[in-house]
Amino acid sequence: MKASLSLVVGIALLGLLAPPGVAEMKPVLARPVSIDGKYADGIKPQTPSGQWAVNQAKKLGVKLTGKTVEYVITTTEETIDLAGVEFPVWAFGKEGEKGTVPGPTIGAVEGDLVRVTLKNKSRNNHTIHMHGPLTIRYDMDGVPGVAQEPVRPDEQFTYEFVAYPVGTHIYHCHVNANEHMDMGLYGPIVVLPKNPGADLPKGWEKIDQDVVLMLDEWDSTFSKVEGFKSTTAEQKQSAEVGHPRKIGNYNFFTINGNAFTDDRPNALLVKPGQKVRVRIINIGSWPHNMHFHGHNFLVTNIDGYPVRNPQRSDTINIIPGERMDLVFEANQEGRWVWHCHIVPHATNDGVYHGGMLLVVVYPDGLDPKKFPLGKPTKISEGGKSALPAVAAGGRKH
Repeated sequence: MKASLSLVVGIALLGLLAPPGVAEMKPVLARPVSIDGKYADGIKPQTPSGQWAVNQAKKLGVKLTGKTVEYVITTTEETIDLAGVEFPVWAFGKEGEKGTVPGPTIGAVEGDLVRVTLKNKSRNNHTIHMHGPLTIRYDMDGVPGVAQEPVRPDEQFTYEFVAYPVGTHIYHCHVNANEHMDMGLYGPIVVLPKNPGADLPKGWEKIDQDVVLMLDEWDSTFSKVEGFKSTTAEQKQSAEVGHPRKIGNYNFFTINGNAFTDDRPNALLVKPGQKVRVRIINIGSWPHNMHFHGHNFLVTNIDGYPVRNPQRSDTINIIPGERMDLVFEANQEGRWVWHCHIVPHATNDGVYHGGMLLVVVYPDGLDPKKFPLGKPTKISEGGKSALPAVAAGGRKH
């Protein structure tokens, strides 16, 4: 009880001791510009220079490469098919192309200056929040009302940061984030070290494949009922999308925007002996327990930062907003699943198998004659198992 009281008093004192006028101060919000770079009211367009990000990187001891990497990303309204159900989505995409879920990867080498211009070609307000990089100025943090004004339809805004730290990060919209992220506005950021493999444990420096898997959940009710209604920047699409009461209604689960079906599976093709890095990002609202059949892996990085003693495992628990990098050796043959072991998440609207499930396939595993499905035999016909009989020490009556 005393601890609670002292906490309340402490908060009150902070308010009393604040300099006069602080409570009334409003932050200066960064202002987007129109896509043509002009304003009817004469406001001068933003001119990115990258100087703040460069100075911040120097303070943090980041060695600069002197290179600038530029991306132009648009927001559009699209439709995707999840296991036969049409979902309306808001998507990031490359300029001149349809938006995708996830959006295009923003990639750079540690020390590069990264410049991302968001062009809003949709009917709703949007921003980008760079989730993980540490050299971005506050007014480019993407949070409306705190850091910047939202980017309205037919406006654009440029974000700048120096690529740091090395690792797997995220970008996503932060306007009404529970709704806009649920609608598909997210993508991966990958920062590579200057020396390839320097971010990996000894013996794993040479990687044959580097894969990003983004995990997410979807609620088909808003798609069927609310999703295709006309939207504007002034009026939210649906008060139900991302609503806390609806968090238990997710009934489709995806890896990189696709819910597994036999006709359109999530598949990772590997060759025997390959070393594979998998960057798993949980962009959704539920934790996921990703279990890999027939293999184990090393967890090497969490949120981009190296794990001091990499842990060997076959299952990880990854919480919302978290990123986990892991490596495994392809030392099997055939076909193996990697799925969320919160097993309802490996369904499509409750129908198993589907959803958050990936198949790791070796070259010969694509041949159903060489690797047919295991086939049981009838007990009444005296069928024998493919394995030797094993004595079972069951309960004796």
